[in-house]
Amino acid sequence: MTTEGPAHIDRLFHLMIEQSRDHAFVLLDPCGQILAWRGGASHILGYTEEEAVGQPASFIFTPEDNALGLSELELRVATARGRCEDDRWHVRKDGLRVWIGGIVTALHVDDELVGYVKVMRDRTDARGQLDTYRNRSEQSGRRLADQDAVFARVAHEIRNALGPIRNSARLTERSPDERQRQMAVSIIDRQVGVLDRMIRDLTDAARISAGKLELKRQPINLAEALVVTVEAVRNRALQKEQTLAEFLPTAPLMVNADLERVHQIVFNLLDNAIKYTPSGGSIWLKCTLEDDDAVIRIQDTGVGIPAELLPVIFEMFTQETPQDSEGGYGIGLSLVKELVQAHEGVVEVRSDGRGKGAEFTVRLPMTGRHSGPVLVERGPEHL
Repeated sequence: MTTEGPAHIDRLFHLMIEQSRDHAFVLLDPCGQILAWRGGASHILGYTEEEAVGQPASFIFTPEDNALGLSELELRVATARGRCEDDRWHVRKDGLRVWIGGIVTALHVDDELVGYVKVMRDRTDARGQLDTYRNRSEQSGRRLADQDAVFARVAHEIRNALGPIRNSARLTERSPDERQRQMAVSIIDRQVGVLDRMIRDLTDAARISAGKLELKRQPINLAEALVVTVEAVRNRALQKEQTLAEFLPTAPLMVNADLERVHQIVFNLLDNAIKYTPSGGSIWLKCTLEDDDAVIRIQDTGVGIPAELLPVIFEMFTQETPQDSEGGYGIGLSLVKELVQAHEGVVEVRSDGRGKGAEFTVRLPMTGRHSGPVLVERGPEHL
């Protein structure tokens, strides 16, 4: 075989077109009918040359693009400007859609249009990557917007706490009344506690994000731990005239857990229930044993959770602030989920919708089987 001259070059071009699998070469007549279906056309779009020849170019376009007349528009642009380049979805023989990068070039002899050649390449992989980057970008944008809202809420909460602290500090300086001074100290202590919990939640969220959360696990009596946590929120329920009732086992219910983190989990759930339950509402905490799990349920008669929010309620920065609730800053429930999972446990939520309350369930693995606990009520007390 000769390796020189125009005939050899023409032969190589012919082999390139025939043997290419990455590029499809489609020859069209001036009316847009397919004359030749070469290169990777069959590989990319699934049709054999016998099936494709004689078909209009539109037969590989999507129905929605054909409804807009885009296959004809492509040829008109190529006729007017010499070429038309675009990326679009095309339809394979098996019905799957492939993202095609294509160029249509008008072919002329002298000034007469004699046809078109459409060169296509399958770029579905690149489109998938583009969609992934776009989704990540949109998610990052939403996350930044959520973070901005959270930071604004945190700033608001800090101002709410600092105001009473400042006023109470002035009262302790100026008032000769010992009763007023003690009341001011109590207010300062309570508001400092609010700030401390907020800072602790934010710090723990950062530790979890960085993979640096540490647990100090040891056998603890869950019922005793819950008593301490309930007492920590009792005054808040008192201020809203809410009924707070707890049903706890009298026998030890042992779990291998970080005591401080268990307090944090239950405190956040109780605090959330108080926050989203109107004045005069009811909140119940129940603790029991189910199979090999210690189960904590916190139920309220609050504003409820809409169905569309349930799947994302434990995600960072998810929050809803109905007009009749105090709102939150979107970290507490996400932190609960992470802390429960760190204990090899599970947290679940159930709500029948707006105005119908909510129930959060935490399941923690036991350190061993114990005699069946007897549930007794340490309430209710109308606070």
